[in-house]
Order: sequence, then C-alpha cells, then structure tokens
Amino acid sequence: MKHLAEEWADALGASTYFSVLKREGRSHDDFWRDFPDYDDLMTLSGYPGPVADRVCSLIPAGSVVLDIGAGTGAFTLPLARTATRVVALDPSPYHLSILERKADAAAFENIECHTGECRDIDPGWSGAVDYAVAAYSMIDPDIFGFLRNMLRAARLGIFLSYGAGPRDPLDEYAFGPRRTADHSYLVRALVEMGYTAEVEFFRRDYLMPFERLKGKYISGRRTEEELRRHLIQSGRLVAQPGKDLVRCTARDALVSVLDTRAAGG
Repeated sequence: MKHLAEEWADALGASTYFSVLKREGRSHDDFWRDFPDYDDLMTLSGYPGPVADRVCSLIPAGSVVLDIGAGTGAFTLPLARTATRVVALDPSPYHLSILERKADAAAFENIECHTGECRDIDPGWSGAVDYAVAAYSMIDPDIFGFLRNMLRAARLGIFLSYGAGPRDPLDEYAFGPRRTADHSYLVRALVEMGYTAEVEFFRRDYLMPFERLKGKYISGRRTEEELRRHLIQSGRLVAQPGKDLVRCTARDALVSVLDTRAAGG
C-alpha cells in the first residue's frame, strides 16, 4: 500500500496541468503566459466566490497575510482590504505582473509580490506572518514539505482551499478512470502531522461556453463531437444563438488550521 505522500504525488502528476508541464517541458510561467484568458475563465466560473469571503471573515483586520500561489490576485486583493500587509508569492512573474497592475488600479499600497514557490519562503523578505493562505496552489509533489513550510511561516493559522469531490462525470468520460488530488489528502496529511483541521464546503454553479470548456479536455481521449454528444445526453448543454453553454458545478473545500503551534511532523 502506498503512503499518503506517494498517493498525492501520483494524483498531482496525473492532473492536466502537471501533464502539460511534463509533456512539453514547460515552466509554470510558460504555461500561464500561454493562457491569457485565465482571469476571464475564472470570472465565468464564479471563482473564488464564497470561499474567499469566508477566508477574509476568519482573518482579523490588521493581520499580516502570506498568499502562496497568489496568481492574479483572487485572494490577495480581497485580503488587502483589511490586512495590514499581504505578501503575494507565485512562481509566475507573468501572473504577478497582472496582480501588481490590479493592485495599482485599486490603489492598494499594502501588497508585496515575490516570485517563488512555497519552498522558497524566507523570513528575510516575508517578515512575521500571522496567517498563510494557499488556494488551489499546492503544486508541490511533496505535500508534507509544502504544509511544513506553510505552517512554519504562519504564527497563528493557515487556510487551504482545494477541490472537493465528487469528480465531474465529464472528466471521467474524457480521460477515463484516474486518481485525482482533492482536499481529503490535505486533511489526512495535516492529521498525520498532528494538527487539527476544520473543513467547510462551498458550491459554485455556473454556465461555461463549450468553446472555452473543451480546451480543458484537449489531451483527453474524446473528440470534440463526442464531448458535445455526451453533454447533450446528460442534459448539461444549453443551446443559445451563436453559443452553446455547459452547466457546471464546482465544489471548493476550505481546510483551516487555527493553531499552528501544535506538535507537527
């Protein structure tokens, strides 16, 4: 039987994102530079939605927050409304440049951007951090190392947002059966490390243009016509003049550790 760390690494490696990076030998920054409509897609999907509101409500005003994998600012920007300081860390300079433009447009002066991954956290530039946040940014096959670095960086608590099951039936139809990473790995890892994790769930229902959605399945085993037929048969395709929309549901889990002083592994 595989250890949890191996299970996570296998599941993460099977994801579309990691498959593309490995197959094409690209960096994180390369990937996102070729995905210029990322923000538009996130808006269409209602991301980050209520999970970001919840995180902001749990972090006291005046806190110093580290946002790991900040991307274009889905969590950084709302956190900056009440935090004294938000440190945005991301491996993509391209995404950070977009975040910086958004911060300037909103007149935020309490956001600092740094290029790197969780393993690169350095108190020399992060300073004293009260809370650390990571939303869909657990891009490290070493999940225990990722969590240890995050827990060491935050004095008071950490918040992790990640997908919760069940898996979208379209994924299985397009790719076949495969292990997928979800929030349960994070909870199990934290418990194994000796921490108490609280879990909450949030749901986003949205309509995504089929022309946008099909890009997610470009490396799958189904043709565009097969995907379309499957969506029609499952009642998920909404035909509109000049545009077909797909009914989608995303389930976000929020995993919180509000006492980072516990004896972890």
